[in-house]
Amino acid sequence: MTVAPGQRVGVCFGGPSVEHDVSIISALQLIEALAERHEPVPIYLDRDGRFWTGAALCSVDAFGTEAPAGGEPCELRLGGAEGSGFVRPSGSRFRGAERLRLDAVICAIHGTGGEDGALLGALEHTPLPYVGGGVGPAAAAMNKATAKAVFERAGIEVNPDLVADRVAFSTDPEAVVARAQEAVGLPCYVKPISLGSSIGVSRCADAGELREALELGFELDRAVLVEPALDDAIEINCAVLGAAEGELRASLCEQPVKSDGVLLGFEEKYLSGAKGKGGAGATKGDDGGMASQDRLIPAPIGDELTARIQQTAHRAHRALGFAGVVRYDFLVEGEGAGARVVLNEANTVPGSFSFYLFEPAGLSFPELADALIEIAVREAAERRATTRTFDSVLLHRHGAGR
Repeated sequence: MTVAPGQRVGVCFGGPSVEHDVSIISALQLIEALAERHEPVPIYLDRDGRFWTGAALCSVDAFGTEAPAGGEPCELRLGGAEGSGFVRPSGSRFRGAERLRLDAVICAIHGTGGEDGALLGALEHTPLPYVGGGVGPAAAAMNKATAKAVFERAGIEVNPDLVADRVAFSTDPEAVVARAQEAVGLPCYVKPISLGSSIGVSRCADAGELREALELGFELDRAVLVEPALDDAIEINCAVLGAAEGELRASLCEQPVKSDGVLLGFEEKYLSGAKGKGGAGATKGDDGGMASQDRLIPAPIGDELTARIQQTAHRAHRALGFAGVVRYDFLVEGEGAGARVVLNEANTVPGSFSFYLFEPAGLSFPELADALIEIAVREAAERRATTRTFDSVLLHRHGAGR
């Protein structure tokens, strides 16, 4: 299937998430890539849950205030094929709402409200083809503990962990600290269970730091994951493009450059000011996003280990059942055939859509965008081919219609 030029593609971004600003950068990068062949339509979800659209939202200058500068209000209306989808409401008593004609929708919302499947669930109640799902795989990947269970069942090694919840910590924090130490030891990492971009992730060397990290984690999420620190491991990331039941394409592998020998946090990933390898344009190269992080591409790990990680990423993608592009982040201890490869987590709306990993392998960002549109259309056709309703005599037997 070849995507015809001139598609009107809604790009949803923002959201009620601590990753709100990262989402804006990723979306603007995607909009720039789409504009080479198609007509991108920005659809911004602000922190209060209001939708906005308009050409002004294609610039980063529109953001930074409560309402985006130049933004036009819009709504997502659910229901049947007629009248559902994104619309511009009308203030006139004589003119109805104006539908935003869209051929596909791409979710660029990192974290809560988008990456967790919330927006995708709403789009299921419209005729709009969308990419970034389905709802189940997105929700499963967002919860780090659930995702690890999926990957373990597929025979993929993950880091052991302890899951702790906010209620238990508020009741007896010392007991949670002691249980975490006993389960995973020190040093360890504490991670909010459903956040990304390394927000709220803390490395803990002693019990005092562990308690502080738990307090921070529970401010950001209702549950946290505590994992042993694999300080001798290197980070290796690999993205996969495609739907679980179709052909998959793995990107090159990358090795992010560690900061002081520990895993990178939000500041190192997005605020370091490093020039990226993702393109010379201001949006794609200099305004942040994962493309601006220091990294080694391709990762200097040898062909054998590279192929092993790419194959493991393929297996993870099929196990998850996701349709779109996902970056799989690994921790690798050792070298060559004897290396230990641990799948750390899956990012179903990866920063910058991981275009910088596909470009050196011969797939440009505009071509990646085309592939995402194609996935959206194919997945919509699959949903239409699935029988979801049928007539039964149940209500008649209980007196309906009498």
